Amino acid sequence: MKNLILRILPLLLLLLSAQAFGQIQLQTSFNYSGNYVKLEKEGFKFYVMDVTAEQCRIYNPDYSLWKTVQLNIPNNRYLTDIQFLSQYLFDTDEGLEFTYVYYQYVQTSTSYYYIYTTCVIDDNGSVILEVPGGSWSEIRNIDGDGARMMIYVYDYSAFPYSVKTQVYRLPGTYTGVPLIESAQSQANSLSVFPNPTPGRIRFESAGAMAEDKAWMIILDSGANVVLRQPVSDSSGDLDLKSLGLPAGTYYLRVETNKLQTKFQKVVLTN
Repeated sequence: MKNLILRILPLLLLLLSAQAFGQIQLQTSFNYSGNYVKLEKEGFKFYVMDVTAEQCRIYNPDYSLWKTVQLNIPNNRYLTDIQFLSQYLFDTDEGLEFTYVYYQYVQTSTSYYYIYTTCVIDDNGSVILEVPGGSWSEIRNIDGDGARMMIYVYDYSAFPYSVKTQVYRLPGTYTGVPLIESAQSQANSLSVFPNPTPGRIRFESAGAMAEDKAWMIILDSGANVVLRQPVSDSSGDLDLKSLGLPAGTYYLRVETNKLQTKFQKVVLTN
């Protein structure tokens, strides 16, 4: 009997261990948006964007604080995104660099719009690059030829808004996330379906997190705001016909306290 128990005990321990690792386990939580990154020299880190304190905080894999970078956000501007945390992507020293985006809210006599700015910053606070109008960016590694950064510059002061792409050659390559993730990431894009629609739509904001307050902003074909409808989340369902909108072409955007999506054209049928 004793020999039988000794033979069975390791199997039981192995089974219990496998069951423990097979469970989804909450490790920690942050009151900020965050993501993992693989630095070229320091390895994996976890970083968060503190909008209120205007900081990027970087943590070790055990979630102990590793470094805090204070951002220089001008008055009446608001931090909206941090991307591409790296060491050798934007220059050749071992310090940290990353991009961040802030925006300004501009009220007009009939409506409003946003002015975005994209910056590349060193962890000592110096600005490597500043692009007025830069709203979001992508990076592609080019085989044997470093990397390219595309910064998309929007002018929302006129409707329809204009966009141009500024391409920058970078000295390093990006190791932070697989290319497929970069290709799919548009933190301020909005998807609406079906489109055209007889009334009810499903909308999704890529990269957005659930918020207590969100609004659907609806413009008509003349760029006039016809409705500012509260919605329960940055993704969900909405019946345009029930809001009293006649058939026609509209432009929709979702806004939260931390996110403003690009406008999405939607055709409402009879």
